[in-house]
Amino acid sequence: MTLWAAICAAAVAAIHAFAAGLGPRLGSYRTGLLTLGVFLLAAAYSARKRSLWLSVRWLRATAHLPHAIARRMVTVDRLETWRTLHITLGIFALLPFWWHVNAGPATPLERLIFVLVFLIVASGLCGTLIHDLLPPAMRKRPDYEVRLEDIETAYHQLYLEAEETILGHSEQLVRLYLAEVRPLLTGAQPLARLFFATLTGRDPAAAACGRARRAAAGLSGDRQLFERLIDLAATKVRLELNRFNLRLSAAWLVFHIALVATFAVAIVFHIAGALYYVGLP
Repeated sequence: MTLWAAICAAAVAAIHAFAAGLGPRLGSYRTGLLTLGVFLLAAAYSARKRSLWLSVRWLRATAHLPHAIARRMVTVDRLETWRTLHITLGIFALLPFWWHVNAGPATPLERLIFVLVFLIVASGLCGTLIHDLLPPAMRKRPDYEVRLEDIETAYHQLYLEAEETILGHSEQLVRLYLAEVRPLLTGAQPLARLFFATLTGRDPAAAACGRARRAAAGLSGDRQLFERLIDLAATKVRLELNRFNLRLSAAWLVFHIALVATFAVAIVFHIAGALYYVGLP
């Protein structure tokens, strides 16, 4: 989808370059209505994700069609198709918006709308990039979970296993465990380290458990057992990265929706002001 978004953006730039004079000919009202219409169509994806109302009626409409056509129509209603359409319309909405912005001098509210549109498209592209790159990268790493609840359960299980492992062993082992391993099992890695690991694809457990592995050199008989405890801590650190990536893949959407809501309010004021002060064309 990132490649498709780049192709759409290039197409918008090319069309604008070859049809730069079309915007003034259409005028601010037509370009404004066209921009609003395309944005509303793009927003239909959000409604489709949260409600089956449209899909149910779509299926009813295709039930009377020939089987081959009905099967293709059902494929069209897949969320993947809606997402592709959402990204395509979201980028192509920039074309009439570009013409609308160039139709005349901008007011402060229009400048705010311009910034909001830029941020909405940028956050959408970031979300597309995150959803394209994160799932494959996460699946390549060990200790991968797809639900936050499963990660929390794994944290608890790793801690219990480590605590049971040290029972009845030497005081030196227990002391090293309390100093080097338990903080990894009960604490949290810095967000900067996890974010850097996500960007570079590196395993954060290597850096987090480095001091503990160096401390293992001072052990004699319990060294193998202590390295087992370090492996448990390394698993926990990788699960932390897994949780960070899952939260990252959802956090951008909160920001994106907040921008869209602010944009909707600004658009209402913009349209109301244009109709009040200028009137209908």
